Amino acid sequence: MIAPVSGNIFAPKEDATRAQVAAALMAFDQLPKGQTEPEQPAPQPDTGEHVLIAYFSNTNQTENIANLLQSILNADLYKITPETPYTSADLNYNNDSCRANQEQNDNSARPAISGSVENMAQYDTVFLGYPIWWGQAPRIISTFLESYDFSGKTIVPFCTSGSSPIGSSAENLHALAFGANWLDGQRFSGSASSETVESWVSGLDLPEKQAHNAAAQTKGDASAMMKITINGTTLTAALEDNSSADALRELLANSPLTVQMSDYGSMEKVGPIGQSLPRNDRQTDTQAGDIILYQGNQIVIYYDTNSWNFTRLGRIEGTTAQELRGILGSGDIRATFSLEE
Repeated sequence: MIAPVSGNIFAPKEDATRAQVAAALMAFDQLPKGQTEPEQPAPQPDTGEHVLIAYFSNTNQTENIANLLQSILNADLYKITPETPYTSADLNYNNDSCRANQEQNDNSARPAISGSVENMAQYDTVFLGYPIWWGQAPRIISTFLESYDFSGKTIVPFCTSGSSPIGSSAENLHALAFGANWLDGQRFSGSASSETVESWVSGLDLPEKQAHNAAAQTKGDASAMMKITINGTTLTAALEDNSSADALRELLANSPLTVQMSDYGSMEKVGPIGQSLPRNDRQTDTQAGDIILYQGNQIVIYYDTNSWNFTRLGRIEGTTAQELRGILGSGDIRATFSLEE
């Protein structure tokens, strides 16, 4: 630092004397060496993950599934917490006047929620979890859905119960999230394995998978998609990325495959392929629209849920479970499988 001319007064427009220049050089020489301006942290890339797992859990069963989903999807987690916690007495279903029974019997009941989701607008997909109370979602789920704008978002419901299926619990929530795209939901036991949950997620037609399929078609990779023609109606299915689906693609590349399919268990249509394909069996919870390889030589179209060791071949897109049941009907069918041209 250059010394002042006199007192604390500097003369920046005057010529510096030899003494002032010497003082400046000595001061510069005494500065700490090797110091550089601190590096600014590199901007974090956008991972493209815009998924929220929102769930209500009173006995930790639904929370177990939510935690598995968070790990599988690398998503954000939000627990729907009631402002007034539920006690064991509140959930005594044998008591008609208990809190849970009163709320479930009142369509207008909206239990208050403590806290809120920060920046809900950033999420493209919301997994919504809840236990089944008397065949339906707890009313606090209605509170949650009416608290945000879900227009343009994809909602994926999942539930836990000892035996009750997801049933109409999700469909009855649709009107509370205007403009949302609802995917078919899935019921789990609270002790479901990570493999079971991951298998379900892999079969979902999530927005990012839709974008991937669209990109594949743009590039001319139509072999990632399959057509299924039944009674004059053509359905489109996205094929899985496994050796079983690869073998099916090779088979269909030669010519379309027509299969006589029988109805089984009021949940599926099943028929012989005519040859064996590689198996990648794993415990699978099916949902309407899943295409499954059974015992290596039979192809199955599910229109309801089931759980067994299967190989997933693909999933029908753009068709609701109700529409699919109407197309498949209640009896035997002839289905023609072919690759997208």
